[in-house]
Amino acid sequence: MNEEIVLDKKAILKTEYNLYEEAKDNLKKIIDSILEDGEVEIGNQDEIGMIALNIETKNPAIIIGRHGHTLDAIQHLVNILSNRKFKEDARKKIIIDIENYRGKRKNILTKYALEKADAVKKSNKEIALCSMNAAERRIVHLVLQDDPLVNTYSEGVDPYRKVIITPQLNEKEI
Repeated sequence: MNEEIVLDKKAILKTEYNLYEEAKDNLKKIIDSILEDGEVEIGNQDEIGMIALNIETKNPAIIIGRHGHTLDAIQHLVNILSNRKFKEDARKKIIIDIENYRGKRKNILTKYALEKADAVKKSNKEIALCSMNAAERRIVHLVLQDDPLVNTYSEGVDPYRKVIITPQLNEKEI
């Protein structure tokens, strides 16, 4: 019985290593077709069940693109290309970052969400934020979920879907 568990763990680790190598190779091919000096390195694993890769280059703007759209597209491609060779239970989410762009973007979105929530509290009127992708909308919802004075929900159809921040209704208003 213990021998089976050890063999199973070895198989899982081998699969994870193979998926990591597959993702790294796919990203390197894409980066090499765009940049001359791009390097791919392992990133910080924030969550279990994901692989994080970082791109190092002298010109990150080309990879990031406008509002991160190019980086998101590359991440989507690497996820599809890398995970398609593996069984569903062995697949992992692959996160790609460059120059800590995703961390900086998260800080900007957090500040933006808090500012808009304050405006909603002062005006007692709902505010629609600009269009965002699903990951960015999730950040806004998570930032404001513990604020008892506002509610959030998403509205619209991608790519024009946006977060709406509304004032929390008092029991007297219901």
